[in-house]
Amino acid sequence: RRAGESHGTRWESNGEGTYTLERVEDAPPGTSVTLHLKPVDTEDHLFDYTDEWKIREIVRRYSDFTPWPIRMEVERTKDGKTTRTTETLNSMKALWSRPQDEIGEDEYKEFYKHVSHDWTDPLETIHTRAEGTFEYQALLFIPSRAPYDLFMPGAKRGIQLYVKRVFIMDDCEALLPDYLRFVKGVVDAQDLSLNISRETLQQDRQIQLMRRRLVKKILSTVKTMMASDPERYRTFWREFGRVVKEGLLNDFDNRDAILQISSFASTHDAEKLTTLREYVERMKEGQQHIYYMTGESRSVIENSPHMEAFRDKGYEVLLLTDPVDEVWVSSVPEFDGKPLRSIAKGQVDLESEEDRGKAGAERDERRKEFAGLLDWMTETLKDQVKEVRLSSRLTTSPACIVGETGDLTPTLEKMYRAMGQDVPQVKRILEVNPTHPLVTGLRTAHEKGEDRAGLAETAELLYGMALLAEGGELPDPARFTRLLAERLTRAL
Repeated sequence: RRAGESHGTRWESNGEGTYTLERVEDAPPGTSVTLHLKPVDTEDHLFDYTDEWKIREIVRRYSDFTPWPIRMEVERTKDGKTTRTTETLNSMKALWSRPQDEIGEDEYKEFYKHVSHDWTDPLETIHTRAEGTFEYQALLFIPSRAPYDLFMPGAKRGIQLYVKRVFIMDDCEALLPDYLRFVKGVVDAQDLSLNISRETLQQDRQIQLMRRRLVKKILSTVKTMMASDPERYRTFWREFGRVVKEGLLNDFDNRDAILQISSFASTHDAEKLTTLREYVERMKEGQQHIYYMTGESRSVIENSPHMEAFRDKGYEVLLLTDPVDEVWVSSVPEFDGKPLRSIAKGQVDLESEEDRGKAGAERDERRKEFAGLLDWMTETLKDQVKEVRLSSRLTTSPACIVGETGDLTPTLEKMYRAMGQDVPQVKRILEVNPTHPLVTGLRTAHEKGEDRAGLAETAELLYGMALLAEGGELPDPARFTRLLAERLTRAL
């Protein structure tokens, strides 16, 4: 019965979508709620909701942070004596709603462990609120170590959604993009409906606004960490760098911010990672590109023939070894106006303006000298490569394999096929070193017209050596081994 009225109203429903209202003349003041529970049915997961443990579980899950106490009368029997006590089941401690200057570091750590079920302390705490057209509070945490299921399909997110301190859902995917799935914490919105569903979350304007602001806040926090506490930043990047780089593929609005907080191995330092900003600051005079190479490991890249000219002339190269690096580099064209360029694709020209004229004339002369050999090798190896040409990137190796600028890398081809996608095999280019004795000897033998069948096998071996040098797989290892054994036997 409402205050000031002489009668009450009874609302009844069987829980199947309809209800009835009727007037009650002698109702007491206030409101009472009576629930009639269905019988326990373990097969249909209908629990006994009068069990003490179940009531405690529900209150702790959904109403632990509501500002009003939820009390339960508990009956205990000991030594034949029965006692009744009243317990408050909810903590009522919504830490995110309190001013930051009133919260101690220990309280943040305790709350993080409560919401994340992680026994370690968080690496970073982000406490923020927004006021204006819509209001929300957020208390987010960056863990100090990556969860075991970070890269597992279907792994749960760590953000809980509340509306006015009432729990709505775990694992709220709409609040943060997939590349920030490691972030834990709570977001409490003031203006959302209490019965909002996962389906409507995706289209809700307020949710989208919160998502954009939270992403920017997290990325700016990491950027501040990078500048003020490099050691903590290194821990962050070691644990979460691989997943953060996923954002370069699909979060176009924040791509620059992600690039600014990213670190990469490079030839500049064998131990310390470098940022793109630091790379640009160290670029040689006249250098126009940020050079990189992808591969399985640092040692594989450093020993690759593609590195020879860059090492010889002192150009720094980023060494990208994470699987995601194969994908994002093709969708990120530049940083700070400097194009990103793979040293394993396209032509390489590292000559200065002063040396370019002289080197150009020398290259033209060599092309004429090797034209017959290059045409013959292109025809001989036409099933493996699209072209054989002279290389300007090799100093000690006889040959290497490069791709066209827009071609898929072999590793990326494998990744797509492993995911069930049908991609055509990409033929690449074989570059030969015109100063290497093996290549000059092959040219001399070709000019003399000696044993073309034997020369064809030598060309095949040269291609196989280049393929192995970059960590590739031979199309016919048994044949390669047999040809190599025959050559070694003749040399004895």
